[in-house]
Amino acid sequence: AETPLRTDVVARHLSSVRRRRKRINHLSLLGSELVNPKGLFKLLGKKLKKFNVKELAINQIPSMNNEELISLAPFLNATKTLKILDLSGARFDAKALQEILCFFMKNPSLEVLVLGDNECVGDEGAAVVSSLQEGRAALRTLSMQGCGLGSSGVASISKVLGSCPSLRMLELSNNMIGDAGVELLAESIKSQSCQLEFLGLNSVEVGDRGVLVLADAVKTNRSLTSLSLQNNRGITSFGAAHLLKSTYNTQSLQSVLAGNHVLTNLNIRGCSRIGESLLKLSEDLLSTQAMATHQVIRFKVSKYTEKKGNGIVLEGFDPQLLPHILSFVAQANGLSYLFQSIRSMPPLHSQYELPSKVEEVKSNDFLESLKTPKRTKKVYELFGESFPRQRSIMRHQGGRRANKHEAPMKSLSCSNKCKKSLSSQKK
Repeated sequence: AETPLRTDVVARHLSSVRRRRKRINHLSLLGSELVNPKGLFKLLGKKLKKFNVKELAINQIPSMNNEELISLAPFLNATKTLKILDLSGARFDAKALQEILCFFMKNPSLEVLVLGDNECVGDEGAAVVSSLQEGRAALRTLSMQGCGLGSSGVASISKVLGSCPSLRMLELSNNMIGDAGVELLAESIKSQSCQLEFLGLNSVEVGDRGVLVLADAVKTNRSLTSLSLQNNRGITSFGAAHLLKSTYNTQSLQSVLAGNHVLTNLNIRGCSRIGESLLKLSEDLLSTQAMATHQVIRFKVSKYTEKKGNGIVLEGFDPQLLPHILSFVAQANGLSYLFQSIRSMPPLHSQYELPSKVEEVKSNDFLESLKTPKRTKKVYELFGESFPRQRSIMRHQGGRRANKHEAPMKSLSCSNKCKKSLSSQKK
């Protein structure tokens, strides 16, 4: 980037690599100052066909326009090994992308495509990129940040979501998508074939109408882990509340457990019309990014009980069963441990499935069978495995006598061999 690149110098290096029979896996011209851009790209289009290049980054070069990209067409249309292509920060438009249409339609190995920070691409360029669905591309990352996309361009990209199950990351920030574009994306997210994990929608002029549709899609989607909606001034507290409700619904304990625990990175920073309480709640939920799913459930239930009180945690159990559970905990570990277990009930809720309605629990099925000694013993053993066991031993006249609840112990009398070994050790 500090020294201007001359075409003859690049040609000499490529020839040297070719003579030594070495490979070029990664070629980057990040921010380079080119003396003769047109001649250099024409040289790369001819020479790179002889190398199995896997990564090509020609980014942050404003002098790269239509002619330069068309010069790369011989290489791009012929390669079958390129996995990463970064052409961000250039000035080419949809006409240049049309010249490399064969690359988008027939490349079987492309995994990462970055065309960001180029407003000249527009909706027509997005239509060309959508032809990836016609090929066998295993695309995992698509970035079209700041490419001048509108609702029609997003309609083309949404087709890629439905037809490309390998896609994991989609970056569409800094585009005038609006509510109509977000609604199209939300419909694609609902599809079972969509396995998207990251969706970037920062500064896309979306409002509450688009966020409400997106919240409905998030409720059923179980692959999306990150959703970024920063700096969207159209989102108010009304839309943010519905969006957060899809991942953390505090209507009841059952609704908290039934929420989306996969989406842990829901970022709404910079939305000035959202209340402080909702922003604080979103920041608290952002702290669960590195947690496993069961840890996220425990965190949400614990946060719910802190607000509602510890007594509300027991609402999922039948009142006739609670004395059996609590009395067992008290007998096994004492009263101090009993109060600790009551405060740690949220972890238990993440392990056991609760009924949706307390009224549906029939006493004839479970509670009647609980009255039998065998059934009661099984219930005690189930909860006993969750707590450390302690032996109940009673002292009597310098000896020891086992409690009736303790398992029978072996005789403590020594055999003759044991006595002989002890006497020999004393001698």
